[in-house]
Order: sequence, then structure tokens, then C-alpha cells
Amino acid sequence: MNVSHELKKAYQMVTEDLFNRLVKAKDNQAIQIGTLGSLGSLRKTEGQMTSNMNNKSYGKTYAFYRVRFKPSSKLKSELNRVLEKKYKRR
Repeated sequence: MNVSHELKKAYQMVTEDLFNRLVKAKDNQAIQIGTLGSLGSLRKTEGQMTSNMNNKSYGKTYAFYRVRFKPSSKLKSELNRVLEKKYKRR
């Protein structure tokens, strides 16, 4: 087995696991990513929105899920460090 095939298979396993965890998660449940949330967490929340198009006072109501990512403090500080380095004034 070559490295490319192994990486593809690993990516597929992780993607399928995350997909299944998000589908099964209850509303507002945090899903940890990495060991003890070392990368952060995802939170699935349900929302509703009513469309009011063309200045009409009625519309269709739509339900949807929102998935928010909250990075771990270590990841957030590292991402901030990279941004600061990238945009540092010279």
C-alpha cells in the first residue's frame, strides 16, 4: 500500500466518523475533535427562519442546523501567531 492510498483511506475514515457524530448529536451538543478536544469542538444547533419576500407579511418557515467550530486555546493562539506574522508591518 502506498502512502497516498493510506492517507486517502485515513481521511475517509475520519470524515465518515465526523459525519456520523454530527448526525447523531443532540441539539447544542459539543463534539470534541482530537484527543480531549485538542483541536477544538463542533456544536450543532437547530434554527428556524421565516422568509418574507416581496414585502409580504407571510412566508415559509424553514428549519436548519448550524454547525459552529470553536478552536482549542492552543490552536487559536497558533492561528493568531501565524496571522500576526503574515500581517506584521515592516
